Amino acid sequence: MSDMAKVSTDRAQQAGQTAKQEAAATADQARQGAGEVAGTAAEQLRAVTGEARAQAGAVAGDLRTRVTEEADNQARRGARAVRQWADDLSGLADGADTDSPARSLVAQAADRGHRAADYLDSRGVGGLVGDLQDFARRRPGAFLGGAVLAGFAVGRLAKAGSKASGSGPDPSARPDPSGPEGPPGDVAPAELPDFREA
Repeated sequence: MSDMAKVSTDRAQQAGQTAKQEAAATADQARQGAGEVAGTAAEQLRAVTGEARAQAGAVAGDLRTRVTEEADNQARRGARAVRQWADDLSGLADGADTDSPARSLVAQAADRGHRAADYLDSRGVGGLVGDLQDFARRRPGAFLGGAVLAGFAVGRLAKAGSKASGSGPDPSARPDPSGPEGPPGDVAPAELPDFREA
């Protein structure tokens, strides 16, 4: 082999090794860059997820606060209504005969109404829910029975309310003149006089 051919072969080998080294370096740099990009993306994703979680928690907390406030307002309104009802019953009991058995029943109902209103004012919805949960834990059978009876009573009241609102004649309905409520045939004039000039 001549010297020139040997030199050309050496140069080709060196060029191949240099290209190989440069390709390896480029691949390493690409790998490193991809790793950095993936790390940055993962950090940003964690930050966005954390922020979304924090915002969702804040919204849930705000919603819970609003619901609690609304429930407490409703409880206060209910307590006022029950107290008014109990005051009315007390007035009825005071005006009744002293030896009347209905008077003692009305007075007891008024007293219980006042106690229920005081309970709602002092404990609110949270206390009511807590006491119901406590009762359900202590006596589950009685709680379920009470819930069934309450559901039955509400169903009956709703049914009675719908019947009451749907019953009675429709004021917009007009009677049929040919029916039994129309004027009798012999009362209606058979023919109207003709007032035209001849």
